[in-house]
Amino acid sequence: MYIHNIYIRILLFFPLLFLIACSEKEVVYNQSAYFWYQGIYKNIRLGNLETADSYFSSLQSEHINSPFLPEAMLALGQAHLNNDEYILSEFYFKEYLKRYGNASNADYISFLQIKSRLYAFKNISKDQQFMSDTASLIQEFIDKYPDSKYLPFVKHIEVKFVLGQNELNKAIAMVYEKNDKKDAEKIYLDRIDSELQKETNPKKSKIPWYMVLLNW
Repeated sequence: MYIHNIYIRILLFFPLLFLIACSEKEVVYNQSAYFWYQGIYKNIRLGNLETADSYFSSLQSEHINSPFLPEAMLALGQAHLNNDEYILSEFYFKEYLKRYGNASNADYISFLQIKSRLYAFKNISKDQQFMSDTASLIQEFIDKYPDSKYLPFVKHIEVKFVLGQNELNKAIAMVYEKNDKKDAEKIYLDRIDSELQKETNPKKSKIPWYMVLLNW
């Protein structure tokens, strides 16, 4: 009889848990712009960036002309940058520039976008297209904002990317050398900025042991 009563209680208890869980996951919508705005900053502080992104999505969906949008966009860009999520970081900066960029802030936002790419570049995986696109982005900044106070920082980043391209071109040339493809090897060796390489004498990137095995 006692076991029977426990069994009945369990049967009654689990549906209750299910209902509580469902209520906690209840979709929130149709809130004020300030509600979403507060939620974004609260979740950024807590490190819940996925939830903060979701709140931003709701903010711009329900309040497309809200004055909170630009500030929230920048805050999320910085938060993702600080959290090493560079693709999302650049996305927010790029969108901000497209929607809210003006003469007073365009150079700063462009700088943040390039800065996101610098941190992404620190990853050992270096993609030729990524490097090429970044070089174009840097050159565009130099051409458009010659008097920007961020120009020295962008030029410093440019040096890092050129050195990165040098290292990538060396690695590709080495692969062609191993395969006895002299013409292809020469093409990539010619792309190396030898003068900058000599002036800076950079240290070679540290490659994890498993990457060495994969490239054997």
